[in-house]
Amino acid sequence: MPYWLYMLPVVAVNVCASLLLKTGAGQSPAPLLCNFMSWLSFLGLCCFGLGGLAYAWLLRFVPLGVAQAVLASQYVFTVLGAHFLLHERMDGVQIAGFVLIGIGIACVVSRQGL
Repeated sequence: MPYWLYMLPVVAVNVCASLLLKTGAGQSPAPLLCNFMSWLSFLGLCCFGLGGLAYAWLLRFVPLGVAQAVLASQYVFTVLGAHFLLHERMDGVQIAGFVLIGIGIACVVSRQGL
């Protein structure tokens, strides 16, 4: 199985975690969570925990330098998710950043033969 397929769950869980935290930040805190955070924020934190476990598992198969570079794609997908799901504004500077991140990932991955 190609290494990048191992990375997809880590990216997906971290993107979901960020979107859940953002969505939960605008909601009222839950009484069962000691009025500290909303349920969506709590789910977002749980997703970050799951993402950490998935990342630790990923590092069994992928060199750290490659994994860290490829996981930078989560920034692109988080901003895209915020734009399409939360209707946040996206501008040309962000798109230029996406291109640069893509070029960096391509350089690292092509060097590793993934």
